[in-house]
Amino acid sequence: MFSRTKEIRSLSFRMTKKERIEGEILLQTSTVKLTLDPLRIYSRQLFPKEGLEILYCNNEHGNKALVNPNGFPWFTLKLDPMGSTMRNNQHHTLLNSGYDHVVSILEFLFDKYGDETKSMINSLPDVTWQDIPCYAVEFNNPNFKYINYQVQPGETFLDICNRLKISEHMVMEINSTIDDFDESLKTGEVITIPNDYSPRMLIYIDKTRQIPLLMKVYDDKGVYEIYEYYDVIVDPTFRDEEFTEDYGEYDF
Repeated sequence: MFSRTKEIRSLSFRMTKKERIEGEILLQTSTVKLTLDPLRIYSRQLFPKEGLEILYCNNEHGNKALVNPNGFPWFTLKLDPMGSTMRNNQHHTLLNSGYDHVVSILEFLFDKYGDETKSMINSLPDVTWQDIPCYAVEFNNPNFKYINYQVQPGETFLDICNRLKISEHMVMEINSTIDDFDESLKTGEVITIPNDYSPRMLIYIDKTRQIPLLMKVYDDKGVYEIYEYYDVIVDPTFRDEEFTEDYGEYDF
């Protein structure tokens, strides 16, 4: 799965995501088109905000995303994909679309624990997901815990989370002093962080294409996030105009 996902250059899919925000599981379904090099993303939300559109193309529009809210304020917005508005009630950023982010988390854990990972992986009975035969793989991490972390000189909140491959949203929720993703931290400040991304993950992997179709992530409280991929097309050919705001099927 690691090697196959790294070969992917473009994707189209419909994704249902369920993320726990302040104790409540929020549901969102969207269709997505993306290319990896250059990074270009078009997303149209089906639920809960039907018709909301997002278009992001690296190095265009000042690296801002075009957002058609399909409602008030009734005009296209330009928003920072890493900013608090676009990250509101979201575990991940728009830039994490596709498989690369979750695979990088798993690879980090495999490298961190080395041979110990052999005892962390369980092969469950095969399943059929969307009429597709899949392997079911469970990753159990007994090392998961919360620790105190002292901020080092020059480190930002996002630096820490990116380097340790931990959930930015989780860290923000468990630290009352962190109110935003671009929060400034003081050298020597002590914050609470998880030492790893998750204590348990369940993944369904398409037997033929070796790509994940379902990823269920837990924390110490239960289900933390679920990502379900439907109608996945690997390496579709897109026309360049499909990543422009003037494309006839869009409403920017």
